[in-house]
Amino acid sequence: MLIRRYKRFLADVRTAAGKRTTIHCANTGAMLGCADPGSAIWYSTSDNPRRKYRHSLEIVRGAGGHLIVVNTARANGVVAEAVAAGLLGFRADAAVRREVPIPGEAGRFDLVVDDVFVEVKSVTLKLPDSGAFPDAVSERATRHVAALARLARQGRRTMLVFCVLHAGIDAVRPADEIDPVYGGALRQAVADGVEVGALRCAISPQQLVPLGPLPVRIAPVQLGAEHRLEGGVVRNSG
Repeated sequence: MLIRRYKRFLADVRTAAGKRTTIHCANTGAMLGCADPGSAIWYSTSDNPRRKYRHSLEIVRGAGGHLIVVNTARANGVVAEAVAAGLLGFRADAAVRREVPIPGEAGRFDLVVDDVFVEVKSVTLKLPDSGAFPDAVSERATRHVAALARLARQGRRTMLVFCVLHAGIDAVRPADEIDPVYGGALRQAVADGVEVGALRCAISPQQLVPLGPLPVRIAPVQLGAEHRLEGGVVRNSG
């Protein structure tokens, strides 16, 4: 059971045996709807003797009983699995590299698939109409989408993948009510040629498995008529 999440990277929990312990929380977001005291949780255990906290918070049961993967470090791996399974439009044998430097500026993209720069963002925020990203103002996320847009304008293929880690989410949109700057940057990126997709996952305490695409909802009036949705990916057809 979750007692509290605090200092961004820590959580106090009560184990099944009734022991209170502090564990690591690999999530830098606000965790809205994912950190309610009293929620059922699952955690993993590391054998690394150098770690200060042996346990890591992995899953929280949210409202409606939906499971939510709050360890956002899992997202890149499941997106790489989706690439290998042919779920994101790439060849199953496409070469995947991780943590690749962004050309021309500081920072790294999560993946390069063959010659496509791919940035992965975890979605855990469920709003009444859909899932949304980000769950807090994120200058870093805005910088990443702007970098993708810059490369797209130079003729490079780029993609943003929203990895949906909440079992109750069936579509994704930008969280304009939380970070309107990011929403504007995302729409501009699509206009510049960045492909945007969302990935649904099967979530259980035993495994996290990619299933296929989910709709990405970006208001057509803001995108313009030249944009279309193909196989769960928003593309600019202009």
